[in-house]
Amino acid sequence: MTATKPLWASLSKPIGKLYKLEWYWCDKENNLQTRSHFLDIQDKLISRHYYEEWFPIKDHRGYNCLHYDQWVSHENFWQCLDAILERDIITNPFSLFGYVGKDTHKFLLEMKNDDPPLTPHPDIVQLLRKRKGIVAYKEDIEHLVYNVFSGTGRLESEEKTIEKINQIRRFQEYMPIFLDRHDIPYEMFSLDRGDYAKTFELNKILPRDSTDNLWLNNYNQDVKKQVSNYMKNYA
Repeated sequence: MTATKPLWASLSKPIGKLYKLEWYWCDKENNLQTRSHFLDIQDKLISRHYYEEWFPIKDHRGYNCLHYDQWVSHENFWQCLDAILERDIITNPFSLFGYVGKDTHKFLLEMKNDDPPLTPHPDIVQLLRKRKGIVAYKEDIEHLVYNVFSGTGRLESEEKTIEKINQIRRFQEYMPIFLDRHDIPYEMFSLDRGDYAKTFELNKILPRDSTDNLWLNNYNQDVKKQVSNYMKNYA
């Protein structure tokens, strides 16, 4: 699930050696649209090219990127709710409550005030109470800061990037409060020390640091200094 406007979902399902990828979104006429694509991911699991906004059709810039500039958020999106709930894992489930937006401060304020910008499906709380909830969080704040400063999460200025990191930390703290308020069961999972195999019932797991090298070429002296300054001022 997307965490920002417009609302969209990217679903995957293993079929033999291939993955069936499906996208759902609402067009500018508020009609639900979908597209599917089969992809061999054996050599693509940790490829930075196939990131979460990858799309099989090139956009106006010539990139394989989602065309979300042509999409809107609308309640008709809930017509694909059954397809979403068929998946074993749903990431960013807060979108299912109707919370979508690019302003993280406003996003968190709306959640605290129980004021979603989009009316959610009337059964969503009951449906999510039946699932296993997992609240993933970062204990290693220095590594979190490194991930944001050196990766695609970095914003146009150091000040805005710092505010984004602080919002991530505030959101981590608020997630359990939100779920408790809606009586949705969950368990906490540390991205730094948690047992992936046990928590997610996996037979095989990737090394915990398998994605670190995606951004290694960006980890220059400038980023090191920014990480060091953040830890001095905000740790």
